[in-house]
Amino acid sequence: MQLQAKKISITIKKDDRVIIEDFSYVLRANDKTVIIGEEGNGKSTILKLLYSESLIKDYASFSGEIVRDGKFGYLPQFLSKEDSEKSVVEFLEDTDYYSNYNYVNDLNLDYDLIISDRLLSTLSGGEKIKIQLLKLLCEYPDALFLDEPSNDLDLETVDWLKRKIQKMKQTVIFISHDEDFLSQTADTIVHLRLVKHRK
Repeated sequence: MQLQAKKISITIKKDDRVIIEDFSYVLRANDKTVIIGEEGNGKSTILKLLYSESLIKDYASFSGEIVRDGKFGYLPQFLSKEDSEKSVVEFLEDTDYYSNYNYVNDLNLDYDLIISDRLLSTLSGGEKIKIQLLKLLCEYPDALFLDEPSNDLDLETVDWLKRKIQKMKQTVIFISHDEDFLSQTADTIVHLRLVKHRK
């Protein structure tokens, strides 16, 4: 698995504002990388772009080159409208959680929930993240792109996720404001700072 970003610049279409400029990075197998920085400086956008250009095309443009090799999985900070309108059982369709029932237990998920017709939009924040993590982990990606994965999770599940990231062989790149979480999981830090425009 490898991902290489070369001289990436990102511009927000609405106001022609550059939020990322000349960003280069190589993500290799087994890396555990956290992206940190102030609010509004493009953390979620760069994570989306590294995963797939399609996630930013509606609101941003970019220049540069991204080379990807491997199977990637993405946990968004917020569910898409399309996924929010799905029931839990629809969202998990084709997800082999029967063979990975340990994840159901580790995530403290009720079996009744994962086979329910409840819409994802009606779930609590923690339940939404757990359901998405279950689907993601059962797909066995080579690399996981996680946007604020510890948000809304109970402490027990956060502790489990820390241990999981520490032990997993997959590459993980994630965003977090939780200093304890990132200090126990990341071996590399990417610190983004706001672009200062030249006058």
